[in-house]
Amino acid sequence: MKSIAKDLLGDDVLDVFSFLLDNRSELTDEDMANKLNIKVNEVRKKLYLLAEHGLVSYRRTRDKETGWYVYYWKANVDQINELLLSRKREILNKLRARLEYESTNEFYICPEDKSKYTFEEAFENEFKCPKCGVQLTYYDSAKMKEFLESKIREIEEEIERETKIGNPESS
Repeated sequence: MKSIAKDLLGDDVLDVFSFLLDNRSELTDEDMANKLNIKVNEVRKKLYLLAEHGLVSYRRTRDKETGWYVYYWKANVDQINELLLSRKREILNKLRARLEYESTNEFYICPEDKSKYTFEEAFENEFKCPKCGVQLTYYDSAKMKEFLESKIREIEEEIERETKIGNPESS
């Protein structure tokens, strides 16, 4: 779960997220700030980022003495499978879009810097690289399409397996 947070938001949020995961209980932002020895505003920024991606959630109550709201934060451990499935679906959609792009275009490549151009871009530049002026050569995207198709099948199978695990009555 920490690797998901790191992939989505970078190393900056790991201290707060790890702390919530390790404690396995609800904590206020002030408790976390004190225990982690960082400013409350910094903890809040990290918590809001984590919450935007569904990795943490909060429960709000009103302090009877001060009348201020108190937020109790926790890691969404139970929802990790749905978060992973959602990310995989996003990746799958991007791979499908890339496959569509590769399948519906003809490409030319610069032998020097390996920049790739669509037929239209190559035509506009008289089949010469706009950066270095070298003659462009035809690029066969069959291997790229094969790779994308393979990755798409792999992720579709993962999603299907994980959906069945998370929803046993669908099998």
